[in-house]
Amino acid sequence: MKKSRWIAFTLGTVIAFTSSNFAAEKGEGKGKGLSVEERLKNMAEMLKLTDEQKAKIEPIMKEEGEKLRAIFQDQNTPREEKGKKMQEIRKEIAAKIKPILTPEQAEKYEKFQAELAAKRKKQ
Repeated sequence: MKKSRWIAFTLGTVIAFTSSNFAAEKGEGKGKGLSVEERLKNMAEMLKLTDEQKAKIEPIMKEEGEKLRAIFQDQNTPREEKGKKMQEIRKEIAAKIKPILTPEQAEKYEKFQAELAAKRKKQ
């Protein structure tokens, strides 16, 4: 029985830290996840963003990180509810980013977001 509790605890911890990776900011994440700058750089390379697009998307990504971090750090909210709130925030942020993108970029972005969501569900 002790072994199964330990496994459940370890699995829960891994899932919790994986979720925080999406919200980690440089210097505050203590090495976990990518900073806003790194995430923006990856997005810029993947979608071939212009400088103007990057300037508009960066504050949106910072907002997302702050909101996700606040939810993750909330000790009073059940885990399932946290997951739902995080999913809502990701949808809200995607809705803010899509209008900045060209139709081709938006299609790639949606596909990438769907892949990330599928990975999160497996965890």
